[in-house]
Amino acid sequence: MTAHADNQMPEIKGIIENVYKYLHRRKEYINGLNVFPVPDGDTGLNMTLTMQGALANMPEYDGKIISNGEYLRDFAGQMLMNSRGCSGVILALYCHGLSEVIVNGDFSPANIHKALENGYQKAYQGTDNPREGTILTLMYAFKEKFGELMAEEEDFAAIIRKCIPHLKSVLDKTPDMLPVLKQAGVVDSGGAGFLIILEGLEREINFKQSNGGEVRASTILNAIKNIRKQIQSSTSNIKNNHLGGLHINGGLEKINNIKLRDIISDFQHYSGNMLNQSKKKLLKEAWLNDLKEMESTWDPHIQYRYCTEFVVKSDKISSQEEIRQLVEGYGDSVIVLNSSDLYKVHIHTNKPDAVFTDVAKYGELVFTKVDDMKKQHRNFISHDTIEYERESSIFCIVSGLGFKKILEELGADHVFCYGKKKPSVEQLVKAINQLKAKNVIAAADDQDILMSLKYAASLCKSNVQIVESKSVISLISMLMAASNDLNVNNMSFISKLNDIRYCGISRAVRETKAADGTIVKKGDFFTIYDHNIICSGKHIKEVAVQSIEKLAQNENLVTLYKGIPAKKDNSLLPELRSLFPDKEFEEYYGGQYQYHYYITFE
Repeated sequence: MTAHADNQMPEIKGIIENVYKYLHRRKEYINGLNVFPVPDGDTGLNMTLTMQGALANMPEYDGKIISNGEYLRDFAGQMLMNSRGCSGVILALYCHGLSEVIVNGDFSPANIHKALENGYQKAYQGTDNPREGTILTLMYAFKEKFGELMAEEEDFAAIIRKCIPHLKSVLDKTPDMLPVLKQAGVVDSGGAGFLIILEGLEREINFKQSNGGEVRASTILNAIKNIRKQIQSSTSNIKNNHLGGLHINGGLEKINNIKLRDIISDFQHYSGNMLNQSKKKLLKEAWLNDLKEMESTWDPHIQYRYCTEFVVKSDKISSQEEIRQLVEGYGDSVIVLNSSDLYKVHIHTNKPDAVFTDVAKYGELVFTKVDDMKKQHRNFISHDTIEYERESSIFCIVSGLGFKKILEELGADHVFCYGKKKPSVEQLVKAINQLKAKNVIAAADDQDILMSLKYAASLCKSNVQIVESKSVISLISMLMAASNDLNVNNMSFISKLNDIRYCGISRAVRETKAADGTIVKKGDFFTIYDHNIICSGKHIKEVAVQSIEKLAQNENLVTLYKGIPAKKDNSLLPELRSLFPDKEFEEYYGGQYQYHYYITFE
């Protein structure tokens, strides 16, 4: 491999990008395998996002010519800090180990074999409780087979091509290596993802194609139920069922549950044979016991519910072992990565907030993520599954069409506009599920919607983090902070809800009394600030002026958000500009129903 002088970028850049695309197209197959052990996120999605995040954050190099080895070193470094979930972290560790050796630019088989050994060691040493039958097994088998084939091949591309059939056989044996996989009858999802990456690499080098199309986990669960019913029926014949058609059309091998595949084959074979009743009874009992055992694995007990990840920037922590000891009492599956003064930690725990509180004493939390594994598991086994297309989304709920447009321009992925009628739980569930995001940050412009939103969150396929916002201005404040944040993974913008001071001007529908005893007559305009009426009057202009005089402090920008009741009023803004020449004024249409104006001070 050599650097291309025409675009200053090494050849390996295009190879990595195409391998990423190959993995991305097959991520749902990998997701479908991730049914046991308990999924800590979608394995395929996590591996894809790890590569995607690394590619998105690679330096520009500013015309500098770099070698293939140097590019791989930088890519592996970005993978470490953008890794997602157990599978993504292990893959990043492996690539980091490879890059430490290949940074010298030597792509000879001997040096690549040395790199594979180092990659495996880095991944193994960085994994809490490493086990056989996982992605580590495939990594080990790859470096061993690569070393064996070096004696007969000099071209590393040819060696990789010959390694793949062997690795496929190793992957098929993973259920025999890990009891929980054998009980469920599935191969390891991380190992399958690793093999797909190698297939993509082999395809790039040798211009070969590979086929996918494996059956999803939810389809397998449905098949288990159907075949059990057939076995229990004394007159059933699988040839008359759609599963029989699957077998006849060559589709049975696409079922990634090995035990179920064998049961279907055996049942088809023996159902047409003349066996005595006692023999048939024994066979049926064996099949039904196996099916019951398989089905039980789809609802495992989860000791630690939340897959938690964070990055802390600290000069008080001296080593990876120190931060490991700090958090390991909160759960299991601890993985710690380190780059300079940044420490990235993955842990399964029931107390993510307590983990964040403890770690924050030692430095600045620059990234946090919490996945509800029980919810993800329910999505996997449900026949009505959602195939996640993104890691996270921001979902807002507002009443005004103008605010819908404003929030979308500020970066909200979806804004549900409910008008005068508060949204139903069913409407919220449908809207959130349509986002197809693994994690959703949801916020509404009215606290009265919170109860419905919390119930909807419990029914959604996504992990939903509800932001208890007070008004639409809170949503604007939050999204403005998010758009200004250079680190897109930093969720600290959620804490910026109350950074913008504001008031609302409305019209009294009945006589009322302010906190200071002032009477507000029916039909008068009044201003609410921080839940209190601070002024009132017969004309909206005098109330707006009083509000600005009382509330505007050192802020230079005053923004008016016009509601439906004031939609046709174009006189207020010019008058305010003339009365307050030292202030900058802006006006937008919000479309809110209850308030003539929201006024913000920044």
